[in-house]
Amino acid sequence: MPKHFSEPDSPAPRRRRRATGEDRVFDNGYDPRQDFADSEYGQGTYGQDAYGQDQYRDQAATRGQGAGYGQGNGARRGSYTQTPYVQPPYAQDPYAKGGHGQQQDPYAQGAYGRQQDPYAESNYVEQEAPGAYEPSPYTDDEPRRGRGASSSPRRQGKQKRRWPVALAAVLVVAVVGIGAYLFFNPPFYKVSVNGTEQTIEAGTTVQGIVDKGLATPTAGNLIAVDGSVAQQGGGTAFTATVNGADAQRDQKLSAGDQVQIDNGQDVDEDFTETTETIPHGESGTDYSTLASYYNGAIHVYSSGEDGEKTVKTGNVSGKTVEEVTKQPTDAGYSSYNANVGDDKVLALTFDDGPWPNQTAEILDILKENGAHATFFQIGNQVAENAEVEKRIVAEGNQVASHTWDHAAGSGQGVNMTYMSADEQRAEMEKGFKAIEDTLGTSIEHVMRAPGGNYYGSLIDNLKDIVDVEVGWDVDTEDWRRPGAAAIEQAILSAKPGDVVLMHDGGGDRSQTIEGLRNALPKLVQEGYKFVTIDQLMAYGK
Repeated sequence: MPKHFSEPDSPAPRRRRRATGEDRVFDNGYDPRQDFADSEYGQGTYGQDAYGQDQYRDQAATRGQGAGYGQGNGARRGSYTQTPYVQPPYAQDPYAKGGHGQQQDPYAQGAYGRQQDPYAESNYVEQEAPGAYEPSPYTDDEPRRGRGASSSPRRQGKQKRRWPVALAAVLVVAVVGIGAYLFFNPPFYKVSVNGTEQTIEAGTTVQGIVDKGLATPTAGNLIAVDGSVAQQGGGTAFTATVNGADAQRDQKLSAGDQVQIDNGQDVDEDFTETTETIPHGESGTDYSTLASYYNGAIHVYSSGEDGEKTVKTGNVSGKTVEEVTKQPTDAGYSSYNANVGDDKVLALTFDDGPWPNQTAEILDILKENGAHATFFQIGNQVAENAEVEKRIVAEGNQVASHTWDHAAGSGQGVNMTYMSADEQRAEMEKGFKAIEDTLGTSIEHVMRAPGGNYYGSLIDNLKDIVDVEVGWDVDTEDWRRPGAAAIEQAILSAKPGDVVLMHDGGGDRSQTIEGLRNALPKLVQEGYKFVTIDQLMAYGK
């Protein structure tokens, strides 16, 4: 009879025995396999069946693993022929169920020796004998697990209970992750469009606001070169700001943005531009007598000069507009006043200088009132008064010629028409040269003829030397010394665009200085400005 043995106290020794194959050697040293092998049943006395198998030893060794076949972890496999189990009536194993004194093996279960070992993983798990291992034809040649490598039903149950917990944890993590993503990246959010709260999809652009009809701006127009509408709605579609800053149409919006969308703006059409010449005409005034002199204060003789204009043609409208960039000058002599329009401008002029003290006092008055003037000078007086001459120009005033010596000699100091052609030319050439030599620079050849005597052959003789001859509209007659008050009233009588005649040399000009000092502040109060002859001529005819 086998020795009695005790159950293991804890799962730890049981796991050790499974892992090492010591599942049949117990803590007290008892090995039931060896005990059976030494018995009469293990020696084969009764255990041979008709097919020569040690059925009982095999069954005892394997503890009934397999449905009646001689194989198991406790026996050497390959040594016996596998046959159905046959139980002789006389061969009773103490641990096998049968009809002759059969005993209940605590590890056996079933009529055919299927044994339930508390240490076995299942009823059909085969166990290896020490030093022996062969694949079983019923396990598809896969290595059979020993007790140390198998999972018990209890462990399998625990594992089955764990997977729902793991799955639930995964689902919780997924839900939290998705929730966090949606919190920081919401698919919809609110913005303000023209003061109204709107809900939009993530990624919506400024253009998308208009496309969705959340704002309905009116497009601007395409404007033709002549100012008419070339194309309705051909301008910009709309203008937009986001949070107060200019926004592009493809700018993406964020939650809480303040969007303002307004009507589009008009756009000028593109155009092609060409430059064309304006031919000068052949016109002019009869200048054969002095009468033509007083037709206007500005006297110009020209051989004629072409003008220029630009022509713009709209690429969409096909319309054209012309813009004159340079006025043509007709050939011939013209006498005119500047067309100043509504501008309140006057041209103050002074003859017969420069004189050192009187010219300097007049410059002081001009500076105090923010005024400028033109000084027509006697050429032979310029060099000796170079300091004041340079001050005139430095303070924004203009210098011009009043001949070399005021037409002295044959001109009798008053009329160049009495002089020969050579004398006329010399008078002007010397006068311009004296000024340019003193200033060290060239000037416009603007002059005033002594006594206003500029007509007939004199004009023809000097047309290549003189650019402009300047007369007057208001003669203060200060040369007569009529008193400061009279001179003041004459100055105050001037109208916009007029040329006012005074003197800074050729005698005592204290009345002129006093009258000018009283008149200028009053004219300034009325809104007048005081310009040079070049500035006045810039207004045109």
